[in-house]
Amino acid sequence: AIFGSTVATPKSAMNLDGGFMVKLINKTGANSVKGEVVRVNSALDNSVVKTIDTAPDAIGVFYETGIADGQEVWVVVSGIADVYFIGSTTRGHLARTFIASEAGYVTGQALSEAIPSSPFASDKHFCEIGHVLSARTGAGLAKVLLHFN
Repeated sequence: AIFGSTVATPKSAMNLDGGFMVKLINKTGANSVKGEVVRVNSALDNSVVKTIDTAPDAIGVFYETGIADGQEVWVVVSGIADVYFIGSTTRGHLARTFIASEAGYVTGQALSEAIPSSPFASDKHFCEIGHVLSARTGAGLAKVLLHFN
C-alpha cells in the first residue's frame, strides 16, 4: 500500500504451502536456515533466536535460508511449513522440539515422535510444534501443520 510518498513494506504474508508468516529480525548470530525452529528473543524487540532444549516456547520456523543476523526474515507462525528435522519423519507423528538430555539434540531442529496412547508428560506437550504431513528418511525438511502448544 502507498501512504503519501512512502511505500509500506508488508510484515505478514501467506507462503505457497498455506502457512501464515510474519517478518521478524534474525538474531541467531548466523544466517537463517529454512525450517529451523525459533522462539522470541528476550533481548531485542521483534526478533527471534533458535530454540534450545528445555525451552518450550517455540513460535515459528524460518521460511528462508541465508538471511543475515540482524536482518528481517520471514517466520512461518501457523499453517503449513517446512520444518528441519534431525532424522526421519513419519506422516501423522508429532513434531516437537527437545526436552532436557534427549539424544541427537541440535539447536533449532525438531524431532518426529509417535502420538502417545496416553498423554505426554507436560514437558513434551509444551514442546509440540505441530503434526508431520510428509515422511522422509534422514535429516532434512518435512512438511508440518504447525500449532504451537
